[in-house]
Amino acid sequence: MTEHDAPRDAETDFRDTGLPLAERVRHLLGLLSRDEKLAMMHQYSPGVPRLGIPPLVWGIAVRRGADPVPGATVFPQAVGLGATWNPDLLTRVGAAIAAEIRAHYHRQPTIGLAIWGPVTNLLRDPRWGRNEEGYSECPVLTSTLATAMCRGLSGQSDAGAQRATTPLLQHFLAYNHENERGTHSVLLRPRVLHEYDLRAFKAPIVDGVADGVMLSYSRVNGVPNHLSPHIRGQLRDWDPDTVVMSDAWAPSFLALDERPSFPSRLQAYAAAVRAGLDLFVDQGDRSHVITDNLGRAVADGFVREELLDAAVGRLLRMRMRWGQFDAEATDAGESGPDSPDLPAHRRLAACAAAEAIVLLSNRDSLLPLDRAAVRRVVVVGQLAAMVCRDWYAPQFDDGRTPMAGIAGLLGADRVTLVEGVDVIALRWQDGYVTSSTTPEGGPLTVRQVAVAEAAQRFAIFDWGSEVCSLRAESNGRFLRSRSNRTLVNDRAAPEGWQVRERFRLVPQGAGAVLLDVSTGRYVAPPASDGVLRTAAATAEAAAVFRVELVTDGAATVGAAAVDADVVVAIVGNHPLINGREAEDRTDIRLAPAQEKVARAAAAANQATVVALVSSYPLAVAELAAAVPAMLWSSHAGPQLGTSLADAVFGVRAPAGRLPQTWPRQVADLGDMYEYDIIKARKTYLYADVEPLFPFGHGLTYPCFWYDLEVLRPIVCVEDPIELSVEVGNPGPVESDEVLQIYGRARGSRHPRPLRQLLAFRRVHVPAGTAQTALFTIALRELAVWDVDRHEFVVEPGDYDIMLGRSSADIVTTRRLTVRAEPVGPRRLDGGPVRASDFDDYHAFWPQDDAETGLTTMTCGDAGGWLLFRDVAVRGTRVRVRAVRPTAGWAAIEFRLDDPDGRLLAVAPVVGGVDGDVIEVPICTGMDRRDILLVATGSVWLETVELY
Repeated sequence: MTEHDAPRDAETDFRDTGLPLAERVRHLLGLLSRDEKLAMMHQYSPGVPRLGIPPLVWGIAVRRGADPVPGATVFPQAVGLGATWNPDLLTRVGAAIAAEIRAHYHRQPTIGLAIWGPVTNLLRDPRWGRNEEGYSECPVLTSTLATAMCRGLSGQSDAGAQRATTPLLQHFLAYNHENERGTHSVLLRPRVLHEYDLRAFKAPIVDGVADGVMLSYSRVNGVPNHLSPHIRGQLRDWDPDTVVMSDAWAPSFLALDERPSFPSRLQAYAAAVRAGLDLFVDQGDRSHVITDNLGRAVADGFVREELLDAAVGRLLRMRMRWGQFDAEATDAGESGPDSPDLPAHRRLAACAAAEAIVLLSNRDSLLPLDRAAVRRVVVVGQLAAMVCRDWYAPQFDDGRTPMAGIAGLLGADRVTLVEGVDVIALRWQDGYVTSSTTPEGGPLTVRQVAVAEAAQRFAIFDWGSEVCSLRAESNGRFLRSRSNRTLVNDRAAPEGWQVRERFRLVPQGAGAVLLDVSTGRYVAPPASDGVLRTAAATAEAAAVFRVELVTDGAATVGAAAVDADVVVAIVGNHPLINGREAEDRTDIRLAPAQEKVARAAAAANQATVVALVSSYPLAVAELAAAVPAMLWSSHAGPQLGTSLADAVFGVRAPAGRLPQTWPRQVADLGDMYEYDIIKARKTYLYADVEPLFPFGHGLTYPCFWYDLEVLRPIVCVEDPIELSVEVGNPGPVESDEVLQIYGRARGSRHPRPLRQLLAFRRVHVPAGTAQTALFTIALRELAVWDVDRHEFVVEPGDYDIMLGRSSADIVTTRRLTVRAEPVGPRRLDGGPVRASDFDDYHAFWPQDDAETGLTTMTCGDAGGWLLFRDVAVRGTRVRVRAVRPTAGWAAIEFRLDDPDGRLLAVAPVVGGVDGDVIEVPICTGMDRRDILLVATGSVWLETVELY
């Protein structure tokens, strides 16, 4: 008898790493009862003691580090990592995070190794409250960086199928707004779906480095994403084992929100499982709410048993991939640092912060500053002595502020800090609002004093949108309202999920009332104990304070700046204020008081450098024109101050590139709920409005020269694009450069991008040298989604291949000719054509069917139209499947070339008929013309066919 002939233990086969993964999953499924399977579909899985399966709590957030791990390394915000344009760096960052998580897993195995992230949502609008969580607005840059991060997180840069962790991409699909995120549906036409939103998710899954996705709260084409037909239609086509998990409470929202999709939880949960949901992150640790309803759904036939097995099988496979059920731990399971905060990881975080610095402007080569020549530096701005923390990030106490970074480089005796914040006193009747003078702070009162001293003075930190924080001068602590509404000065900085340190001074009569933004309540007149509380429900019931200006921050900055050799202004946003999960921002301008400080410095001293620290692009056109040099960094964590100082003083030349377009003004952004980037002309791909700083922009200290060669200027569809790029640095300063390759179709029947990123590479170019980079780019990067064929098609013809310093600064262009099968005219006579496969539209809205995946185009009133471009008009009759949702009569007119063009046919649609098929004669016999279907009233249109 051989080893393979020996009897097997059916209850341990699932632990045998010598068996194929699918067989191990099948064995384990066969051992589980229905109730045990159902329990595994909840975030809080109790385990199966009889099989030695431990309990598990799914999910660790990894936006910029191992969020729940004590002492974990803090990396820059994801948008900052996007600014590095460095996939190799992100792979190393992912590997460092994975090592820290695995070390924590060894100490606390119930946390598991399922990773929530990276966020692969594209940054189509900087007003999105979660802008800092994504990498970029570009699908190529985002998918490349997300794939690189997942490669590090999963450990797939090494051989073997064992996962270090199992990443789940967030948040599928088309998620770029927080306000009304669960109720407001967005339009996603097929081209935008396939060319833009899906691309960021596809590469990490197809490349095998991401194991699943978390769904988003949003609705697309009328369907909540937790019921999305694209789970089965796209995700599971890419990889049938892709795990799909919910966002927090989202399945319950399907039955409980203000626009419920179902009358009960049971029906909502069942529909989500039928759509493809595997794991419920819902109801906190009250897993029985989910499992009881799912159990009844299976028993009553709402969910088939095989769907349950498929969902649990995918979850078990993921757990096996990180080694949880292995009989013997593998190297990946045993490796990991004892301490999660390794010195090497901190050095890596410092490198990431440095590589993410973007030099926006540098007139007259003011930068880099000469460390030896600069004797007195004045550092100004309310972020100068602050390193901000944000959500979904490891917590840290020690961070090097910009002020500390510059002082550490030059010496404290050469650097002066002037925050430039206004200091005020709040007078009420005959007294002043008075703060506690103890270090830990305490309740605020009103005290009768003749002159406002330190205890009566408060520094105002302006965050924009009329929101501010107040810091007591008595102990340097920020004001907040406690849960009992008492006003206290006890916070070192604004923090927490609710951020109770947000206030607004609202003019009222001859003074102002103080609004607590987090609760919507006002500070009331002091109670009998003299303590101030946010007890007033209205401004009329609030205490009216007379605001006295004690110190003018901008004037103080101007006075200090006059005699300085150089001024460095550190301004920007706070990542916890004015935009967050569940809250979009309405404005992207720099806070007025902060801009006033920076402009005061520039007016007093021409050698003023502005460093913007923010989570999103800022509309700072006037400020950019007023100062000679400007840099940008995301909130980069504890290394922020060092990275900024090194960039300003030339220790390391800045070479980050913008991952997003910076608009000149908010109005240039258009409607935030408009997701159709093609029709609305959004993002660098289509926008024809000149930005303040374009996508890919970023300067550095050397002046590079470039040469681009297309090695094969004529290619067929099976061939790659092969390029040689040479970049030279003739100057005395070494630096990185980001080589950006863009493409553009010179002719197409489709609206094509003005330019699209095809590939990029960050290279280091020492002083006085040149580097050559070879690119091999798949020709499919130039493809367009053909709504007629339902596939990507590379059109024949000429293309521009461009090398750019940014998407708007193209340094050289070469021609590429593609030889391919000519694209024939559209055919409407080969069977029913889906109305949703239009080429253009007006006042029509797609409505997906969650169960069938079919889309109906809906028009609410007269004047809507669908355009089918370049049609061979054949046949003598037209057949449409349409319905009018209300009583009465409407028609679908078939017109030539224009909504008011030649009338070819009229198809009447009568109200109240379900899915009516209408057949009418049509004038045909024309080659390659545009056909428009024009609605004369409210209609729902499914298909059209000539015959």
